[in-house]
Amino acid sequence: MNSLKTRLLPLALAFSLAPLAGTVSSSDLPTIGDATSATVSIEEEHRLGQAWIRVLRAQTPQLNDPLVYSYVENLIYQLSTFSDLPDRRLTLTVLDNPTLNAFAVPGGIVGVHSGLFQYAQTEGQFASVLAHELSHLSQRHYASSVEQQRKSLPLQLATIFGGILLAAAGGGDGATAAIATGQAALQQQQLAFSRQNEREADNIGMEVMIQAGYDPLSMPNMFTQMQRASRFQGNRVPEFLLTHPVTESRIADSQGRAAQLPTGGKRDSLQYQIMRARIAVHQNTDVAQGYKVFKAELNRHPEALQHYAFALAAIRNNRFQEAQSSVDFLLNQNSETIVYKLLQAELWLADNAAEKAEKLLTQQLALYPDNHPITVTYIQSLRLQNKNQKAVEELKQHLRLYPNDTHLWYELAEAYGLVDNILGVHQARAQYFLLVGATRKAEEQIQIALRLPKITEREKLLLEQLLKETKQIRESLKF
Repeated sequence: MNSLKTRLLPLALAFSLAPLAGTVSSSDLPTIGDATSATVSIEEEHRLGQAWIRVLRAQTPQLNDPLVYSYVENLIYQLSTFSDLPDRRLTLTVLDNPTLNAFAVPGGIVGVHSGLFQYAQTEGQFASVLAHELSHLSQRHYASSVEQQRKSLPLQLATIFGGILLAAAGGGDGATAAIATGQAALQQQQLAFSRQNEREADNIGMEVMIQAGYDPLSMPNMFTQMQRASRFQGNRVPEFLLTHPVTESRIADSQGRAAQLPTGGKRDSLQYQIMRARIAVHQNTDVAQGYKVFKAELNRHPEALQHYAFALAAIRNNRFQEAQSSVDFLLNQNSETIVYKLLQAELWLADNAAEKAEKLLTQQLALYPDNHPITVTYIQSLRLQNKNQKAVEELKQHLRLYPNDTHLWYELAEAYGLVDNILGVHQARAQYFLLVGATRKAEEQIQIALRLPKITEREKLLLEQLLKETKQIRESLKF
């Protein structure tokens, strides 16, 4: 398998032209399968996917915005309801990356780059990309390609997992050089089969969209949008377009199919545009300039969406009175909208009024128990008031619903430390390290916890079980 590891990085680079912030070592990727493997089972796909997502979390920044995450999560599950997925154990990751990309990895992993929000102009266009990726999973195109070329199983796995990982982390100039060699050789073997898969994913994805209530014309509209993006970016083609090339014939096929299907479904929503606004403000690195841009936009179009974006930009600039004016405008329009309530809470938290935020969020949780963005913001309000024991209890309860949220485990470790629960600190840290594939560090935390004085027999048994799981995860990664 060492020879596979040495081949993994250049082959993966061949599938990425995205500008990378850093590089990923081939030794950081999981060793997967062997050349004697035949058709991959659903359980094997799931195991491989879970191993891969741990590596991805370690190598790439996740978008820490529970509101955006919940929006994407709800949309995926809405679409998956109408998809013939053989395995409905889906794991979502939203990456803090401004490039155009989305992917579905064998094992139910669905990933979205935050940049997709900026390229997809409407909710329907955004949904069309997700429906397409879910269709790759439902048709098990990965397993089908393995069946077509059984002998190249390690090569295909390396390319699928490594290419997406490198695109997510970023890809340096070496990616461009590798395109001329690795991509040409591998894609020449699979070109016809890939086009068949893409066509099938387009067709099935469009059916999923219709059943979920979206206008099928959103898909060809998104293709047109992506084609424009590729023209404007010259040689720096977005990663998504390397693995999902948009051609005139593909657009025409999509338009022709949409014309034969019922239209008039949902195309856009204010909620989606609000998510785009959050991403736009977040990705604006020049905070002061961003404030001026969003203020000018508000002056031109003094409507709800512009008030929302401006309020976020004003908060980032500590212009709390101006932000409050826009929040008041939004709440006067619709005082029961959750995203507006959360915006008010975000403003109060930034303006050192955590007690007000806690009160508002407590009221919202009574109406919407376990709501992810409300709960996470509520926990933040507790932490800012040094109500750390209460924060610990809330974090423990919410982690039952979101056990793969690395940010929550990190926050729990911090909160445990502030209430002098040393055992809890090491347990939470171990869980965090496991989620990012750092099994050695996780084991160190567990061993330290086992040596603590006065741990109960039950606590010891739980730690030993966690240690056993840690070794199993290390074996699955095979570093």
